[in-house]
Amino acid sequence: MASNYKVATGAGVALVSLAAMTPQPKSEGVRYARRTHSADSALHQEGAYIELVWSMIEDQSAYATLLTQFGLGSATYATVTVYVPNERYIYTRYNGVALLPEASQRDYFIRDVVIVVRDLSAL
Repeated sequence: MASNYKVATGAGVALVSLAAMTPQPKSEGVRYARRTHSADSALHQEGAYIELVWSMIEDQSAYATLLTQFGLGSATYATVTVYVPNERYIYTRYNGVALLPEASQRDYFIRDVVIVVRDLSAL
């Protein structure tokens, strides 16, 4: 099954205006910083975020292009609209804040790049 991860800078961007993330990342879907159950067994989830993972980026140019897709070319964080899988792996549009990743470089390749998009709010 092909990935459909999409992104655009700004909040509330329409699905048709989102661009496919290039290259496509891997992720475990939307996760929550805190999950609790109330006395009536209702589930409460807080702090929605997603970790978008690229195991290897070919060169500095590709890395710069990736950051630009998230508005992180010269910023440490940016408001974005993303189309990513939720906790049930159903693709959903969210507003959130993308954070500049800490990249590591081994053997001349940029590896294990993780862009976290936090404060997710479903649209």
